[in-house]
Amino acid sequence: MNIRLATLEDAEEIQKVNTEELHYDYPLGKTKEMLELILSLDWQVIYVAEIDGEFAGYVQANKYLGTFGDLLVNIMGLAVSIKFQGHGVGKALMIAAEAWAKEIGAEGVRLNSGEERPEAHAFYEKIGYEKVKFQAKFQKVF
Repeated sequence: MNIRLATLEDAEEIQKVNTEELHYDYPLGKTKEMLELILSLDWQVIYVAEIDGEFAGYVQANKYLGTFGDLLVNIMGLAVSIKFQGHGVGKALMIAAEAWAKEIGAEGVRLNSGEERPEAHAFYEKIGYEKVKFQAKFQKVF
């Protein structure tokens, strides 16, 4: 398995795994635009996992800043292709994100995971994360 930084050429595979595994139907063109922006920012990182040269999954992490606590890293997304689930890809990607967190001086890693993803919750607990609270998500779209 190879873990590397994402490039713009990964947009199609990222969009595909987002659609198939996370059920986010976001157009490829917009995925490319967002990926290009994310790759230009020093406070965000995306790691890609490959197995035998084939895209296996990705993790996106960013700095989580607030006036109410220490610097953390926030996992924006973790997705592994169904073909490679159960092969250690998710764990390897999270280890890469945790290494980046340590590199930038973060105190830890946080993430949100929807109620409808109990298998994801079990995965995170298995790799050492603890559930600290339940919360509601609010948004206002313009």
